[in-house]
Amino acid sequence: MHEHPQAEHEEPVRSIEQSVDVERRQFALCDGAAPFDDWQLPDRSRQTEMAVNGSGVMVSSTVAMHAAAVRLEFWGVEPSAVAAAPIGQVAVSLPSGTLTAWAVPHGPAGPALDLDGPGEYILRVVREGGGEEARARAQREPEDLTGLEAYRVQAWRSPRS
Repeated sequence: MHEHPQAEHEEPVRSIEQSVDVERRQFALCDGAAPFDDWQLPDRSRQTEMAVNGSGVMVSSTVAMHAAAVRLEFWGVEPSAVAAAPIGQVAVSLPSGTLTAWAVPHGPAGPALDLDGPGEYILRVVREGGGEEARARAQREPEDLTGLEAYRVQAWRSPRS
């Protein structure tokens, strides 16, 4: 086990909050300059909730269609673990040094988050909400598909970069 320097005040350097339209239980995190491509979906048979695909990552949602709150964060160093268990942590190459949340297949949900220049980054994704309770609410109240899930995406430069 190796130690990582922690952020002095445990705050991200920069962050952006967006609402991402989730369709077919998925949305993407990708390089801000990457065009939409032929995304590979997470392999549900292997119980994976994230799949790296070139300069992007597909994220599985627990609810078919809704508006998810997504907070993109850039950290100068690896942040401490958060209270909620992450759904995944992956390394991804971001050639433009920016990160965007995409509503698949429609496009960017908002502006890209500037990171620390081109290179390889670690993305840790934490989900709050979702699951059976959120799916049941979506069925009961199809006119209000907000507040069912929220995602926190922590990005920091890979030690290999």
